[in-house]
Amino acid sequence: MQDIKLFSDDYIVKYRSEEIQLLRKEFQLFECLFRNPSRVFTRAELLELVWAQEDPTDRTIDDHIYRVRKKLTPISPLISIETLRGIGYRLKIRKQEDVSPLNQDDEVSSSMNMLFHKYQLYGQGDALKLLVENQSVFGFELNLQSRLYINFMNGNFRWIAEATEISFWDRCFYLLHIYSYIAQDKNKCLDYFKRALLSDKVPEEHQFEMEWLNQVTLLAFTGKWEEAKDHLKQSVRVIHEKKVEGFIPNLYFIELYLIFLQKDSEWAKKRLKEIERELESYPFSREQASFMVIKGIESLYNGDEAQAKHFFDTSLDQFIDARYIPGLFISLNIIIFFISDYGEYYELHQIYKKRLKRYELDYKLTGLQYIISRQLDTLL
Repeated sequence: MQDIKLFSDDYIVKYRSEEIQLLRKEFQLFECLFRNPSRVFTRAELLELVWAQEDPTDRTIDDHIYRVRKKLTPISPLISIETLRGIGYRLKIRKQEDVSPLNQDDEVSSSMNMLFHKYQLYGQGDALKLLVENQSVFGFELNLQSRLYINFMNGNFRWIAEATEISFWDRCFYLLHIYSYIAQDKNKCLDYFKRALLSDKVPEEHQFEMEWLNQVTLLAFTGKWEEAKDHLKQSVRVIHEKKVEGFIPNLYFIELYLIFLQKDSEWAKKRLKEIERELESYPFSREQASFMVIKGIESLYNGDEAQAKHFFDTSLDQFIDARYIPGLFISLNIIIFFISDYGEYYELHQIYKKRLKRYELDYKLTGLQYIISRQLDTLL
């Protein structure tokens, strides 16, 4: 049943590649049966649930059942509406055995996971969503870390924080990031990252990113500029040696943050032009969105508040289009930090603080700081 998706805004039922369009009352009738599988509904119950405060007849139910059955024909081997004569209706869902030979094909699994990581690299949120929803169709299964990443990307932060059935160490990387989005004390965030890096239980790929990207970013935003610069030099060397192409744009951004924080306007202008040319080799939507934040900071430097807002808003919109919710929180934290650093743009500062609060409510971050810090304090 988990492969059947209901889209209440559009009255659509989806199963794998099948998409069934219903009318509003047809959808409400089907949804009522679907949410209560195997339960028998009398006509009177269905009339009350779907046609409340209306004056339909029993014939209305029969007509709608007939039409829904007909539209469900493409998936009738899996799901059907049964009539219990003299009693009512119920939905019957049949277990469908997955007999796809692709599930046992290592080459298919490897190729699909490579495709997943390509979509991830280019920030193709819609493609990732389709891939995840149709794993059984394509004949592969995402591993635990890929499933965690998808939930992280989609902003299911509370699920990650509360999924205690999954090992803390598998979730640790994501918990650290979520905590950094909502905690005011960035020194505390840095301390948690350093404590995690002392453990050998963090997955290797996460440890690498925390060591050579995340840590240097937090060093910069906690005022440890000399340490950040030294660490950045090491990061550049290690990432180029390891040929981790996807990390290179992030190194550029960290370098520019450090230059902006030291108020070196001439060096910032020169280096920004050089990096803009370099980024042409990295057409990744998330990195392009992050560069809009850089352009906004440059506009703050130049005293152009309207232009800064334009670039900041463009960045946030691009993260939404890429379906990469962490990017919203990372960018908003950076935007608010630099506006505060310049100290001249009170109204702009309030705009983005309110926007951050709105997203914290939208993505249910309220109360997560305590839940996450308790786990970090206990297990790190």
